[in-house]
Amino acid sequence: MAPLLFVRSNHSPPNCTLYFASPPHIPLPEPPSAPRHLHSSLAPAAPAITTMRRTCAAFVGALGHPILAPSSRGLVSTRPCALVARRPLRRPHSLAAAARPRARVVALAAQTQQQTAWNVVSVLENSSLWEAHRYLVLDVGTTLEKGSLCDAYRVPGMYVQLRPGDDTKPAFLAISSAPNVQGVFEFLIKDTDATRWLAEVKPGDDVQVSPVGGNGFPTAKLDLLSYPPIPEEDKPLDLLLFATGSGIAPIRAVIESMLNGLNIRQRRSVKLFYGAWYPERMAYMDRFVLWKGDGVEVIPVMSRPDESKEPWTGRTGYVQEALKDIGVPHPRQTAALLCGKKDMTIEVKNYLLEQGVPEDRILFNF
Repeated sequence: MAPLLFVRSNHSPPNCTLYFASPPHIPLPEPPSAPRHLHSSLAPAAPAITTMRRTCAAFVGALGHPILAPSSRGLVSTRPCALVARRPLRRPHSLAAAARPRARVVALAAQTQQQTAWNVVSVLENSSLWEAHRYLVLDVGTTLEKGSLCDAYRVPGMYVQLRPGDDTKPAFLAISSAPNVQGVFEFLIKDTDATRWLAEVKPGDDVQVSPVGGNGFPTAKLDLLSYPPIPEEDKPLDLLLFATGSGIAPIRAVIESMLNGLNIRQRRSVKLFYGAWYPERMAYMDRFVLWKGDGVEVIPVMSRPDESKEPWTGRTGYVQEALKDIGVPHPRQTAALLCGKKDMTIEVKNYLLEQGVPEDRILFNF
């Protein structure tokens, strides 16, 4: 059995542990002394470890080649790696769906996925968990080879195009799951004319996905450890997140991302203003407790509470109104991420600018 390496970084979210297995035929050297923020057990059997901020990489010392190598945009693989386990598994789709055999990811001969126009991938789950919204999970393959879909998705807020087959108009969809090495993309899809065909798609069916596009949220602007150092009075210690409807999809990705995410534990406060018509149309309410545990205060706002099947006793109106009620106590130390209806984003941005929030810290994923 391959030796196991247990690595936990204090820069990662709580209870998040990566286990890597080194090939059994590789002689493993004694590890050097680990940096203070990295704790490793099973040290005698572990490869040499090195770390970079916001990224943890495992190295096979005998080969001198990284299994996972850090880069400014995430993890890049230079050779195959056995991911033995990763916890917590926080995807809400069923274990039965996750246990299905991996589907194929088809690319043209001698080309990587990102060089092809479309990738044929398999549907793992497709369900209507929320009114007028669909939860879709696609198997995009676990490969970390340069140019693969997994490798290309490194920044929360990036998107793909999705279509049922050739000669059909695609829908543009932000990826709602955080960048990961597990070969799965999740989506929150609003029912529209462009996505109505998804109602007929079943687990196991194939669909076509474009290469990953967009720049995502430029979260590097919020880095507290950037160089040259940010003056203490200007550090973005307070984060405000705004989403309406399906705009919560990329916001969820940035909240849950370990790489290129918000580094929530380093902030003074993180607030999510999330608007929907009524609770039945508000996605991811089952994740609010997880986000709260990570340090995110969720402020749900209903604009049509009278249409709900159950009484709503929380905030009503619009997220921009909720923002004005709460205010921005430290504008020079505030940053914001927005995704949702145009009217909301314009009004929120204007208010933040009036309060003194720097314009280059009001971020969008396009």
